[in-house]
Amino acid sequence: MLPLIRAATAAVLALSLLPAAADAGRKQRQSWNDVPLKDCTRLNGRYGYYGNPWCTPAEQKRWDRWQARRLR
Repeated sequence: MLPLIRAATAAVLALSLLPAAADAGRKQRQSWNDVPLKDCTRLNGRYGYYGNPWCTPAEQKRWDRWQARRLR
């Protein structure tokens, strides 16, 4: 009976470590998924600095975050 309990304990410990390994891989993959779909470079206008009129605010923020990481 004791070997069965030890095996069950080892299996529970091994399964508890799997989510941590999966999260580490997911965090790395999210950085690849964060690449913008299109160029949302901001434009200079007559009265100042404008965003890109062809991009939604969400696309603009995604582009700005990607550009900031790229230029570090």
